[in-house]
Amino acid sequence: DLGNLLKENGDALICAFLVTYFDEDAEAHIGTYETIYNKLKAKYAGNQFVQYIEGKLKSTLGPGRTAPEIEMKDPDGKTRKLSDLRGKVVMIDFWASWCSPCRMENPNVVKLYKKYHDKGFEIYSVSLDKTRDAWVKAIQQDGLEWPNHVSDLKGWTSSGGASYGIRSVPSTVLVDRDGKIIARNLRGQELADKLKEIFGE
Repeated sequence: DLGNLLKENGDALICAFLVTYFDEDAEAHIGTYETIYNKLKAKYAGNQFVQYIEGKLKSTLGPGRTAPEIEMKDPDGKTRKLSDLRGKVVMIDFWASWCSPCRMENPNVVKLYKKYHDKGFEIYSVSLDKTRDAWVKAIQQDGLEWPNHVSDLKGWTSSGGASYGIRSVPSTVLVDRDGKIIARNLRGQELADKLKEIFGE
């Protein structure tokens, strides 16, 4: 079949074009995209099809995949890495002070943090703000008491958002103790139910 053919001959540039045949069901064929991308990325780095596959891989970082590293500074200039939280269940929360749905969701997030933090739940908040003052003020106003708040203050071009293919906020990625993605975009009751499943009451 086409998938195996592409995996075996993935070092030919035409494969970067042919693999788009699977775009409708990219999640199911993510291994094929990865194989081809890894074979082509060094040789054809600037090619539009290779870049397209790279984007596809980022936007389909689904369950079971390793969560890409994020290393950014907190409001005090201290570098905080996602990988430092290995061993905990982590919710990466992409948000911004100007995003009203994010702000409306924050009380729920705070409640879940308080409930499960002692059991090993952490939140790693990546802000898509552009000004430090607005970002810090929102953290204080909404009582986001966890220490892991990071941003490069680049708005939509945030490097943290880019590595997860973030196109809208709020966006969440739930990561297990081994650094693997459990689920994406859980909010409200869905998020509460999933944490209950993981930690029990």
